[in-house]
Amino acid sequence: MQRLSVVVVHGSYSDIYRQEFNLLLERVRARVENPVCGVYLECTDKSMAAAIAEFLQSYLEQPDLQLQILPLFLSPGVHVREDIPEAIAQLREQFPNITVQTLPYLGQDGLLAPFLERQFEKRPEAKRILLAHGSSRSGANPQIETLAASLNANTAYWSTEPALQETVALLTKEPLNTIFVVPYFLFSGRIPAAIAEQLKELQQAYSRLQFYLGKPFGTQSDCAVAIAELLNS
Repeated sequence: MQRLSVVVVHGSYSDIYRQEFNLLLERVRARVENPVCGVYLECTDKSMAAAIAEFLQSYLEQPDLQLQILPLFLSPGVHVREDIPEAIAQLREQFPNITVQTLPYLGQDGLLAPFLERQFEKRPEAKRILLAHGSSRSGANPQIETLAASLNANTAYWSTEPALQETVALLTKEPLNTIFVVPYFLFSGRIPAAIAEQLKELQQAYSRLQFYLGKPFGTQSDCAVAIAELLNS
C-alpha cells in the first residue's frame, strides 16, 4: 500500500508565515518516508480539495493508495468541524478507490503542551497567559481553557473574550511584577505581529510591570518531530 500524507494549515498572505510553514514541511518530510504535501485552507487560489487532487495526480496509477490528512489546527473551530470535513467528502467522491484517513487535529489531546511549557519555563517568576485565537463555536474554547489549566496559565483570546487587555487587568489585582504571554499560534504573521504591538501598549499602560512575549512554536524542531510521529503512526 502506498501512503500519501497531507498536512493542512489555515494559510496566510504573510511571507513569514509561508516561510515558516515551508521550513516545517521540510523538517517533516525529512522524517517521513512517504510523500508529504502541505496545503492551505484559505488565502490561496486553490481550494483544499483541488490542491490535494492535484497532489494525487502523480500517484493515481499505483494500486492501494491510502491518503492521510492531518489538520494542523489548534482548536476545534469551524475549519476543523465543517470546512475540512466538507473538503474530504469531496475528495472521497472524486477518488472513490483511495482510502482517506483523517487524523485528529494537531491541538487535540494536549499534544502541544510541552512546546508551550518549554517557553513558559524561561520566566519561572512570571504570571502566565496563554493567548489563543479563540472561536465563537461552542466547544472550541473550553479545550484551550483545559490546556491553559494544565500549564498553570490564564487564558486570553484574539477574536473573542476575554481579550488580552482584560486578562492583564484581572491579573494586576494580584501582587506581581512579571507577565509572560505565550501565543498559541503555529506561525508568525499578521496576528502575532499585532499581538506584539498590543503588548508594547500594555507595557506603557502598566509601566511597573515587565511583560515578555513568547513565539509561535511551529518552527521548533521538535514540533516537526511530533508531526512526523503522527504521520508515521
